[in-house]
Amino acid sequence: MTTRRAGVVLALFQAGLLLLVGLTFWIERLTAPRLWALAQPVDPNLPIRGRYVSLRLRVPLSGVETSGSTTQSVILQAQGDRLVAENNGDGERHTGAVIRRDGQPLVELSEPLALFMPPDVKDPSRRSPSDPLWVEVTLPRSGPPRPIQLGVMRGGRVRPLSLR
Repeated sequence: MTTRRAGVVLALFQAGLLLLVGLTFWIERLTAPRLWALAQPVDPNLPIRGRYVSLRLRVPLSGVETSGSTTQSVILQAQGDRLVAENNGDGERHTGAVIRRDGQPLVELSEPLALFMPPDVKDPSRRSPSDPLWVEVTLPRSGPPRPIQLGVMRGGRVRPLSLR
């Protein structure tokens, strides 16, 4: 096999892998639940280029809180159009810190999510504490939630922000 032919075969193989990953994400977006969750922007610490918002999800803890531990291992589930955390059940577990907001227990997930955005858009994470940021996520069968878009609460409903 010539070097040119080997290069073409390698390029086709890599393109196939890229298409397979893209197809997997597209199918998950169509089949997995799309849910809204409260988000807490954090200072990003990724060695990648590009413009993105780094977010930690703040998920309501349903069920009984375990002992006074500040760290919980929870299962993420869909409840209506919202993401909730459960202590009991089967599934992939995620860890996070238990905090209270307006008397309600929340789990702030340890693993931040990165949502990439166009370079000419004003940073949506710079908001007042009284106007929290929400993020719509896809909840796959395995792995962390995948962010889709940002939103704000208006009139009791989450309204998507335009980032274009």
